[in-house]
Amino acid sequence: MTTSARNSHADAPGAFPDAPEAPFGPEWAADPHPAYARLRAEGPVRRVRVREGLEPWVVSRYADVKAMLGDPRLSTDPAVAADFVREAIGRGRPEEKVSLLGRHLLSTDPPEHTSMRRLMSRAMTPRRTAALEEPVRRRAEALLDAAAGRDRFDLLDEYAVPLAVDVVCRLLGVPEEMTDPFLTCARSFSRAELDEGDAFAEAADALGEHLVPWLLGARERGGDSLVGLLASGEGEEELDPHRLIDVVYHLFFSGYESSAYFVCNTALLLLTHPEQRRQVREKPELMEAVVEEALRLEGSVKVPTWRFANQDFDLAGAPVRRGDAVLALLNSAGRDPEVVDDPDSFRLDRPSCPHLAFSHGIHHCLGAAVGRLESRVALSALFGRFPGIRLAVPAGELSWRDNLMMRGVTALPVVPGPDGGTAP
Repeated sequence: MTTSARNSHADAPGAFPDAPEAPFGPEWAADPHPAYARLRAEGPVRRVRVREGLEPWVVSRYADVKAMLGDPRLSTDPAVAADFVREAIGRGRPEEKVSLLGRHLLSTDPPEHTSMRRLMSRAMTPRRTAALEEPVRRRAEALLDAAAGRDRFDLLDEYAVPLAVDVVCRLLGVPEEMTDPFLTCARSFSRAELDEGDAFAEAADALGEHLVPWLLGARERGGDSLVGLLASGEGEEELDPHRLIDVVYHLFFSGYESSAYFVCNTALLLLTHPEQRRQVREKPELMEAVVEEALRLEGSVKVPTWRFANQDFDLAGAPVRRGDAVLALLNSAGRDPEVVDDPDSFRLDRPSCPHLAFSHGIHHCLGAAVGRLESRVALSALFGRFPGIRLAVPAGELSWRDNLMMRGVTALPVVPGPDGGTAP
């Protein structure tokens, strides 16, 4: 972009009429990767058009994505955004607006973000993560017991979502007798995201009927669960009830959604790649490599939260202006041929598997270790229990979510086959 073009950028919609359409619409939902490849080829940073008034910069190459995710000149606080940018985000689908809804880890900068992150890290230690493995395995086996003998079932709605909800509830410290309402709300929420009406808000309100009264008593209950630590402050800035509700809402929805869709994305890779599936069957320890390769190829988070420039600066040659919105294409970074050989192939023999699926810098996902454990256990249990599992419909007929932030199918119907059968 020339200097004159930059100086002509007024605080009004439509300032960049030549910006290409962003590869986030329904036509790109099933396979956005050719569009990502074109963006990488055109340059490290490019303006795209999402809708009227919303023409963010997108960063598509691995090195540049990694650099911008750690750049302090880019804020996650929506107050930094230009007014018309914030308004345009607010006109989008619900999942686009998460950074506008309350104060949580993905809408704050240091020192507020630092204080919350320190508190959460105390509840997500390596010891606690390791202790989740057996409960996750038991829950996975119970869900698979319910699917055994059936002609088909939806791997997303009947396996990945309830398993992910159970894990998030354990981390938060939700008592077992409350998890069923959380699951009901989570399923409603996932289905509501596919609608244009009020179903999304209704699902969030339904969750609040169970969640808010429990949260308001968290400080008195105490304890060392994630919610207990957040409510007490434990030496950090104490969260008032409104901020506690904002933080826990975000943790719940982002935690179960990203995990559930990733389990399905990875299962789909194995279901459509018989050679890699055979390798894992013969060497179950390869499931860790499967998870890392799937994070690179088909991570469930297409882009992390919005970033907003807090000053004018040059970003990989692009003249970013204060208030501009910037997005990182995580799945594009994972397929950058500059850092990965044969980047579009699903391979389990890579000596290294560079990806940014859990983001980078101060916003690197605190739940990364939990996500890896949950995915490994869920997939090992699934393919171990049903070796002959197969898709119930051709892969080309699957429906993918029309979603700027998240990548995943709307349903994953499978035929489990008999226990102990032979994989096709």
